[in-house]
Amino acid sequence: MFLLAMRTLRFRKGSFIAGFLAMFLGSVLLMSWGGLFESGLRNVVPPERLAAAPVVVAGQQAYRLSDGSTEVKLPERVPVDRSLADTIGRLPGVERTVADASLPAGLVKGDDVVTTDVPTVGHGWSSATLAPYTLTDGTGAQKAGEVVLDRQLAERAGLRVGDQAKITLAGTDRTYKIVGIARNKGVSSQKAVFLADSEIAGLLPRKDKADLIAVLPKPGVSTAELARQVSAVAGEHKALVLTGDARGRAEFPEAQRSTMNLQIVSVVFGGMVTAVALFGVASPLTLAVQQRHREMALLRAGGAVPGQLRRMILSETFVLSIAATALAVLPGRVLSRWIMDRLVDGQVASAQMTFHLGWVSIAATAALALGTALGAAAIASRRATRVRATEALADADVQRRPLGKARILFALLCFLGSASTGVLTVTVMKGPMAGSTAGSSTTLFVMGLALLGPRIAQGTLAVLSLPMRLSGLSGTLAALNTRARAARVAAVITPVMLLTGIACADLYMGTTEVTMAKERYSETMHADAALIAPPGGFGPGTLDEVRKLPGVGAASEFVSSVGYVDSPKDPEQTKDGRPTQGITATGSAGTAPVTPTAGSLENLRGNSVALAEAHATSLGRGVGDEITVRLGDGTQVTLMVAALFAAKDGFESILLPADLLARHTDTGRATRIMVKAEPGVSVAEVTASLAAFAATRPGAEAADRDVLTESHASAFNTEVLANYLVVVVVIGFGALAVVNSLVTSTVRRTREFGLQRLAGSTHQQVLRMVGMEAGVIAFAGLLLGTVGAVVGLLPFLISRFGLMVPRGSIGVYLGIVGFVALLTFTATIVPTRRALRIRAVEAAGQMQ
Repeated sequence: MFLLAMRTLRFRKGSFIAGFLAMFLGSVLLMSWGGLFESGLRNVVPPERLAAAPVVVAGQQAYRLSDGSTEVKLPERVPVDRSLADTIGRLPGVERTVADASLPAGLVKGDDVVTTDVPTVGHGWSSATLAPYTLTDGTGAQKAGEVVLDRQLAERAGLRVGDQAKITLAGTDRTYKIVGIARNKGVSSQKAVFLADSEIAGLLPRKDKADLIAVLPKPGVSTAELARQVSAVAGEHKALVLTGDARGRAEFPEAQRSTMNLQIVSVVFGGMVTAVALFGVASPLTLAVQQRHREMALLRAGGAVPGQLRRMILSETFVLSIAATALAVLPGRVLSRWIMDRLVDGQVASAQMTFHLGWVSIAATAALALGTALGAAAIASRRATRVRATEALADADVQRRPLGKARILFALLCFLGSASTGVLTVTVMKGPMAGSTAGSSTTLFVMGLALLGPRIAQGTLAVLSLPMRLSGLSGTLAALNTRARAARVAAVITPVMLLTGIACADLYMGTTEVTMAKERYSETMHADAALIAPPGGFGPGTLDEVRKLPGVGAASEFVSSVGYVDSPKDPEQTKDGRPTQGITATGSAGTAPVTPTAGSLENLRGNSVALAEAHATSLGRGVGDEITVRLGDGTQVTLMVAALFAAKDGFESILLPADLLARHTDTGRATRIMVKAEPGVSVAEVTASLAAFAATRPGAEAADRDVLTESHASAFNTEVLANYLVVVVVIGFGALAVVNSLVTSTVRRTREFGLQRLAGSTHQQVLRMVGMEAGVIAFAGLLLGTVGAVVGLLPFLISRFGLMVPRGSIGVYLGIVGFVALLTFTATIVPTRRALRIRAVEAAGQMQ
């Protein structure tokens, strides 16, 4: 049977190409997911600056919430005790240790900071030996006032050994003598400036802490033996001992944090592309099998049994899928790498994370692609192989048999799953987590519609048949054609519906997130303007200087991070923690983003905290009570509640004194000063005053309310980037699936068009008829896809924002409608015009 199918292939090249293309594109899509998933799972971050240190000791970036079951990645670098370096240095296998700590820095040229494509970071000179840094000129920085510059940084600034360099460090501009220029090999993540070890230690906000400890062995001591010795000591300090590529996690702690982002994106992306690939492959296969009903009927009449026909179809699909999957490996890898690069550009993934698409992932995604194709072929062949031979001959063109029980059952399960995830979104998923289940609700609902496609298509077409008939002969023919071929029309509507549903739901989730972020931030922001710090934050005394500027009525430092309530147990705490902000008590009345309802923000000093009323109620705490909070660097602090404030649901921040919170961030200092204008002073005037002050601080900037709002929303733009990226890929594949299905369906009607023309129809009448059919397909797909999008969007909107209507331009929806309509009409009209070029007699004689 398989050889027979291969010999007749030349008579159905169109359906063959369509099926092969669908399998190829589905395999490419699944391969692209495999690369993201493996990269996130492996989390390989090779060291750069620590390449010469075989063993590195670092803080535990992971932390378990108070429930004991959820592990999170802390948002700030977890330091280690500097004294641990001395303890490790006394071990028998250790030659020496380097307690490395870094600070954000900026090399000043003229009135501005020299910028590169990577940040500039200050280190102690002893750490230069840990990296591939070699002096090309001069000597090392041995005493205060000396600096060694990265060669590329020095060239950009036009500096050489012996020159004076102004460097911004710890919020203060300092002048250093350049004593050396160093070249690096393989350090792409930063440009370094090296100071004397004693000087860099004196600038640290926490002088008893280091970022990490690099351990160098004595001659003859293996890495394994060295790590064993160090582990015995580091375990007492709850520190990690890292070797090999794992050392990169100490050098790039942000890579660990972005691992979770990549894993979440890959899981969401994987579920979506599997569903899209399944229906993208199933639609052309279903059409191909439906178009072979007459062939199947003849084979049945000639003695073939249903099992033989099923094996023939599955064998064909297997061969096509193997070939398509093999060809998809390279483009799938390219697409996966491209998506990974876009996630890096959007700061969803770390640039230091190594991309991986190994043979295990290739084999797994290939098996998934093969299973998807065979599953779709099995479903498509079931109808064609179960009918009796005589029944099949009569039923070859028009299928009116009812849907199978299994198909109805699976459809009901999809609807039930959609409803369940919707309820879960509203009742359980709070905050940003709501989007993770809302998208699944849309996908499951659309899958249910697709399974009931023929019956839904018949119902939709029955409603549309009256206006179609009123439009004349072409409309009447279109109505009769679409109703008679409901199964084939449903197969074409499915990719249109899937494309519309996923695109609308995901795009409007993103636009709503960004729009609401702007609105909520604008509503709660009391400040009129802000001074944004240069690299390294603000130095001592800057806040007092700002308060003396003309037009400034109040000013407060501002720091942001994430915190976790350890005690009492926070019933609504998630792995994302709670936004934690640091403000200055004096001046907070005019600049704080909240209005106190109990206590006073003026009491926010020392170890104190201000909580949202709803949050405090859930903790059972009030003004004067104590809570224990785990800060972003893992430090646990006991705080007294100094004030309560009102906050909208989902936006309950924790407020701390700015100096307390700043010490536990990577920068170590405040990064903004929020300013309220004096009565009678306009925002423009106070912003101009800040801009004049910023001009005297290289790297500092002044910003008004609009700039601050856009800056705040940009963080949400980064979060929804992954969502948009998934939508773009899905839309691209969905568009190809739509074109593939429509072209295949239309090309197979060449004989029908020929017979119609022989019966007296003109070219224009045939084109009008096909155009109306395309309009029906587009309308039905858009309508059902929109319903599916609403099913997923509504629970998300209610849970996340208490809304019933998404926020975002109507142009987004109109753009999707226009795109789908253009695809549908183009993929129908163009092949029809080509079919009409064939003489009517020749077309009518073609094999169906």
